[in-house]
Amino acid sequence: MRRPARSLVALIALLLAATADAALLTRGPYLQMPGPHGMTVRWRTDVPTTSEVAYGAAPGGLSSTVGDPTLTTEHSIVVAGLTADTTYYYSVGEIGAAIAGNDAAHHFRTAPLTGTARPLRLWSIGDAGFTGVNLDAVRDAYTTFNGGGATDLFLLLGDNAYLTGTDGQYQTAVFDEHQALLRSTPVWSVVGNHEAVSSNSITGVGPYFDMFTFPTAAELGGVASGTESYFSFDYGAVHFIVLDSEQAPAAAGTPMLLWLEADLQGAVLQNPDWIVALWHRPPYSKGLLHDSDTETNEIRMRQFALPLLDQYGVDVVFCGHSHSYERSYLLDAHYGSSATFGGANQVDPGDGNPNGDGAYRKADTGISGHSGVVYVVNGSGSDVRMTTLNHPAMVAGLLELGSVVIDIDGDSLTAQFVNSTAAVHDAFRIVKGRTCPSAPAAGCGTAPKGKLRITDGADPTKDKWIWKWRGGTLAAGDLGDPSAQTDLAVCVYDATGALLGGSLLHATPGWAPTAHGLRYSDSLGAQHGLRTLKLNVDAGTILAKAKGSAAGVPSLPAAFPLRAQLVNLDSGTCWESAFAIAKTNSSKRVVATLP
Repeated sequence: MRRPARSLVALIALLLAATADAALLTRGPYLQMPGPHGMTVRWRTDVPTTSEVAYGAAPGGLSSTVGDPTLTTEHSIVVAGLTADTTYYYSVGEIGAAIAGNDAAHHFRTAPLTGTARPLRLWSIGDAGFTGVNLDAVRDAYTTFNGGGATDLFLLLGDNAYLTGTDGQYQTAVFDEHQALLRSTPVWSVVGNHEAVSSNSITGVGPYFDMFTFPTAAELGGVASGTESYFSFDYGAVHFIVLDSEQAPAAAGTPMLLWLEADLQGAVLQNPDWIVALWHRPPYSKGLLHDSDTETNEIRMRQFALPLLDQYGVDVVFCGHSHSYERSYLLDAHYGSSATFGGANQVDPGDGNPNGDGAYRKADTGISGHSGVVYVVNGSGSDVRMTTLNHPAMVAGLLELGSVVIDIDGDSLTAQFVNSTAAVHDAFRIVKGRTCPSAPAAGCGTAPKGKLRITDGADPTKDKWIWKWRGGTLAAGDLGDPSAQTDLAVCVYDATGALLGGSLLHATPGWAPTAHGLRYSDSLGAQHGLRTLKLNVDAGTILAKAKGSAAGVPSLPAAFPLRAQLVNLDSGTCWESAFAIAKTNSSKRVVATLP
């Protein structure tokens, strides 16, 4: 009796070995749940095998492994205990035998520690579910635009696989289409209306929820949602919120809204640099077949979700659904139809384009309620529906294929619409804070006469500085209108960087026209200690006076050369006095003059 038993065991072992040898990779690998100390790696095989991820610092040096002996075709391995913001190379396969990876193409980078800022690049694509030449062109255009650089996160804005979001449709439209990116860039997604045909976002059942792994228990920060339909996560100094517009609330107090407010309250306490929200159906759009004035879910998201986003200081919202590109002004508190939109809802009436009339600027770093939100409809990833895009909240509307590239670097967030030929046809930037730019502007207008005096008083209330610029050309058109839209900065730089001053953002109280130009007055010196800024167009003079502890006078002497500048932050036009040497440079006073 023993001999047949041994033979049976041997036969099973041979069958398992043959099965493993025959296993083929049919999906992935793809990356999920990127955290500072872990990453989830998923893949699919054609026959059941065990699962193993080997990883290390370089190809050929994958010295660590994580495995699971369970036989499955749907493989998901959590690689934990990693170092934050570190690149790892990896392979996937059965225990003891890799079937893919261990090369330069298979790698991932762990997230920065929560709250730690570093430059990030995100790629966002919406309604990209039609396979073929259009989707290929949009994908390839991003590859060209990116120029071989790293992509930190890949954001899918719903309707990722037409027509019904089945597993097979996802295979061709997502996993085959973006295979090269997915093996090195974590992917996130939102539920779209076409996903809702085959998957139920209320119960969390269906192919969409089978193929993705998203946080339900605050595994990556935020507040636990208990569902993969809506959730949040932290990535470095950015807090991301994913909402489900297929469960658009019909009233206040729904489970999603209660969770959203709790999550936003927690985020405000953590004070990230940025809060970015994602969902499918846009609150503002005039896309063909998808008018936000008439579609119920869009109306409900606008009425019930947006007030919370405004209250707690969300910065940007990315949606899809309309097969077009639309981008709003910096907005606040618009919850009605397009007919009710007005100038009062524009925090900044400019276009926000760094190549147009300048970036949108928020006074405070971190998170500040009712400081304005930019809304982006990014739904032309594989199809364009021709119509007239005329929602008054939108500053840009494009009927062309494309995607959106988001770059976040400290207090600056820049988003660019990259079309299917890799051309940038719209862009906006949000800059936070009132501090001077880190480096002086170039190409500034000069004047033959100038004087800079900095005094370090007996106590900070006695500190002061004065800059005079005389005899140059100062055109009113170049100054703009700081009482309405123009952002200006008055800054003094030494050899090491910004020394004094800061920005005066548009509509800062204290501006008034004069017979000869503009004048800013504030007896309290609340903005960088500035008490007076006189801009005399007729005489070609600039006079800036600052006093008090808010003036921020540093320890003296100063490190020459010094450069005092007035900069139109919107246009980049600037005026300066450059002081190579000092008349006086002591611990109490600095004086420099031109000529």
